[in-house]
Amino acid sequence: MGGMKSMRRAFSLLLSFLVGLSMLAIANPVQAETNSSLIFSEYVEGSGYNKAIELYNGTGEPIDLPDYTVVSFTNGASQDPGDGYANELNLSGTLEDGEVYVIAHSDADQAILDQADVTGSSYFYEFNGDDAVVLFQNYDESTRQGTVVDSIGKVGEDPGDGWTENATSTKDTTLVRKETVLAGDTDVTDAYDPTDEWIALPKDTFSNLGKYESVQPPEPKDEYTATVERVVDGDTIKIESSILGADTVRYLNIDTPETYHMDSYDSSLITTNPNHSQKYHGVQATEHLQTLLQPGDEVTLDVSEKVTDDYGRLLAEVIRTSDGLNTNLNMVEKGYAVTYFIAPIGSEETYQMYQQAAKTAQANNFGIWSEETPLLELPFEFRARYDQKGYSKYVGNSETNQYVRPANWEQVPVENRIFFWTEQEAIQAGYEPAFERGNKIADARYAPEGSNVAVQGTVIAKDDKNYYIQDDTAGIVVRTDAVNASIGDVIRASGNTEEYYGLLQVVTDDVTIVEENARELEPKLIDANDLGESLESQLVSLQTVSVESVDKYNDFQANDKSGSFVINSDENLLEVGTTYDTITGYVTYSFGQYKVVPRSADDIVKDIPAVSIQEARESTIGSRVNIEGIVTAAFPTGGKINYYVQDETAGIVVRAEDLGANVGDRIQAKAVTEEYFDLLQLQPSEQNATIIEKDVGIPQAKPITSNEFSEELEGQLVKINLAEVTDVDAFHNYTAQDEQGTFVIDSDNDLVEIDKVYESITGVLTYNYDEYKIMPRSAEDVVALNLFEDHLDGSMTLENVATQLVELEAMFGSDKVGKLLDEQLSSFITTNGNTSQHIDSTVHHILKSMQKMNNDKEEKEMKKIEHELEKIMKKDEKSNGKKDKGNKAA
Repeated sequence: MGGMKSMRRAFSLLLSFLVGLSMLAIANPVQAETNSSLIFSEYVEGSGYNKAIELYNGTGEPIDLPDYTVVSFTNGASQDPGDGYANELNLSGTLEDGEVYVIAHSDADQAILDQADVTGSSYFYEFNGDDAVVLFQNYDESTRQGTVVDSIGKVGEDPGDGWTENATSTKDTTLVRKETVLAGDTDVTDAYDPTDEWIALPKDTFSNLGKYESVQPPEPKDEYTATVERVVDGDTIKIESSILGADTVRYLNIDTPETYHMDSYDSSLITTNPNHSQKYHGVQATEHLQTLLQPGDEVTLDVSEKVTDDYGRLLAEVIRTSDGLNTNLNMVEKGYAVTYFIAPIGSEETYQMYQQAAKTAQANNFGIWSEETPLLELPFEFRARYDQKGYSKYVGNSETNQYVRPANWEQVPVENRIFFWTEQEAIQAGYEPAFERGNKIADARYAPEGSNVAVQGTVIAKDDKNYYIQDDTAGIVVRTDAVNASIGDVIRASGNTEEYYGLLQVVTDDVTIVEENARELEPKLIDANDLGESLESQLVSLQTVSVESVDKYNDFQANDKSGSFVINSDENLLEVGTTYDTITGYVTYSFGQYKVVPRSADDIVKDIPAVSIQEARESTIGSRVNIEGIVTAAFPTGGKINYYVQDETAGIVVRAEDLGANVGDRIQAKAVTEEYFDLLQLQPSEQNATIIEKDVGIPQAKPITSNEFSEELEGQLVKINLAEVTDVDAFHNYTAQDEQGTFVIDSDNDLVEIDKVYESITGVLTYNYDEYKIMPRSAEDVVALNLFEDHLDGSMTLENVATQLVELEAMFGSDKVGKLLDEQLSSFITTNGNTSQHIDSTVHHILKSMQKMNNDKEEKEMKKIEHELEKIMKKDEKSNGKKDKGNKAA
């Protein structure tokens, strides 16, 4: 665009810089106000015994420390006496106003000990990132009660390694309290987010200890050192300790064949079947990366500007520290990966290096480019087909500076491909279409200011003579009084572009209405930090918006989960101090700021009504919904928790930060519906997921058979009776069989065993990698079959046992039933003489009767089976001289 907006922004930055310089002289005092209490001011959880806690008194008065006790609650210990370990440290002395008090392990680094007021080596001093630390006044050790003054972490919760949010964690870190915090965190049981009140510094940073000063958050680095835990696949590794909140690294600039879609490949099909070809080359890529990196290897991670992807994985080049090998580049050079650059590409030198490697690998027929076993579909091509999502990214040719539509990606050679999320991004980057099409608004927006342009778009808003129009690439203002168009009309305009206080517009009388009331465009859902030139003059929506203040120009200062922004509302549609579910409006620019302007009261939604989960499931993907339901399961995954929630109509997954919710609690969640590998879920912001009632009870699991696995039951608690587990793969997916067929049990904790028959398996029904699976929650969800347990306790007759045996034989065959019968009789039967021989005889005769069964002889053979069971039981009773066998049942 032209220079006016750039000049105004440059002046604004200069002014901010000069103001900042003028304030340096008064920046040293940390507190302009007195604290209301003693607080934790620094927390050191470093390597070895580098453990320290600092207290600060900013109350304006001396504090007698003997009234205070610091307690560490180990590994999720609660305040209930006897529940885990609570380790106390009683304080002594007086802490003057403005002074700090440092507690440290006696074997800590000398730099820590130099600042310490008290040291020791008891269990208290050995706290880790997963131990909550609480400052009490008048603490009673016997009851674990007292007045909570401040806290770090959540008492009663074991978070794993530590409480982690974004780049801030209580593990392997130094935390310094933000200077704006004037009072302690007195709620020890609420969800704990260290980013709320703390600044994270690198592990073993001690330079701020022993003094209370303003600290600036560190800028993210370009490089980090990490230790490899394991190779996940050809372009993903796990690292031992989290970096910027992530312990999974997704390889930057490359894409390797996928492996998620099948357990194994058929070598006879890898040259003809795309699925088997993909799996084969995915395995080859994984195995090659495993030769490059071993568990325990040290690597350097060169992170991208974006840092993490949408799944929370760190995006990086992975350099082997021992010899400097760029493992990303090696995967391309050896033909195990294809280059994959999504704009912005970063360094041109790096881009050319990778693309040359791809070109060379192709020329040499390496790996995926082999003439004998070529990869039949590139990874993104495979995903578009297999996941049925199609192609979405525009593809640029870095050699011609042209781009093609997503479906025409093959027109661009591999070594020249750059992917763009939108056509607007391609145009903004200076690329031109390689195909015939009409004028687009993005063409005008990124042309030099003063260019003569033709634009056509749908009117999304009207402000006096300003028509805000939008097409599928961008938005722009047409300033004219030559037409009287309405929202939803399509207009065409020709004229020169110019800026009015930084707002790009076409000022012209050459305007026509192409179509009246064509359609009203749907707003684009954004966060506050997305606001910028690419959204100028477009219709947007923001969610969970808190309105903080308003000035005399009706500019409202507001916040969403990502940051602050301005809403301009001359109609006074908003109230300060109110939080709105959704604010919709068009994006304008004035006085150096992007602003969102609601068009009417319809653009302001204070709250959305609750709907049933079934209604939420039936809504269009991307719809915002408000649901309530009972938590039936909670599985930590990827830094969040997947809460399986259901009401009387259906179930759904709510993926959220740790709410502190337990199974049986009722929660509320507001979010847009989305799919993750085709599993329907909601991902509410922290403010939009709450517990509304504790311990209301768990719904009964719905009894089903394997042929009833379906989307209708997705997310619900279900139960399968009589099932045998037959196999397991490397991902803890167990194949099982019931009377209707086979199904899959997904159990990362290996709650079931191969070759075992279960009376019932309970769990939530989930969906991943193209199949429905049942996920047991704990050992209580899997009940092994005990044929004689109910008989031995008197609640089942031998006739019932015989009937069950016949049913099992019909389901699993005589071999399985014979083995099961032998195992279970052997677990409690003892006879005079050879017990094993007696049991073998019983099993033999029972199986013989089963083989003879038909419609004519069924009743007769059933009697024989029952008789055989009675005989073995009598032998057991005679040898033991008692009737009660319940205490010997397996």
